[in-house]
Amino acid sequence: MKQQDIKYTNQRIEILDFLREFDGHPTVDDVYEGVRQKLTRISKATVYSNLKFLAEKGLIKEVNVKGVSRFESNLIPHHHTICIECGEIRDYESEELSQYAMSIAEEIDDFKIESSDTNFYGICKKCMEME
Repeated sequence: MKQQDIKYTNQRIEILDFLREFDGHPTVDDVYEGVRQKLTRISKATVYSNLKFLAEKGLIKEVNVKGVSRFESNLIPHHHTICIECGEIRDYESEELSQYAMSIAEEIDDFKIESSDTNFYGICKKCMEME
């Protein structure tokens, strides 16, 4: 990624700031509501297109859960636990798992692996307690 390819508009700066301060993995609607507090005239379409652009450029990550895009600014290699009941996403950091995945990936011919992340699907504690 070349930094000079990115024009840092007010909208992009506010979106990045919101994601850095948000604890979790917000949806487009969450980001729109948060950014709209400062940029009252911003549209949801502008937020969506900027999120997609920033993810494409590698400045944020997009995680898709149950057909819903969620975004995060944490670019440090990590994994996720995802609840199949409520859709909650939590970061799960394991250097050992990351190293293991990359060591296996080295065996793939004709493809240079840049990174790896794993999603674990199951039921979160909150949903288990509701059963």
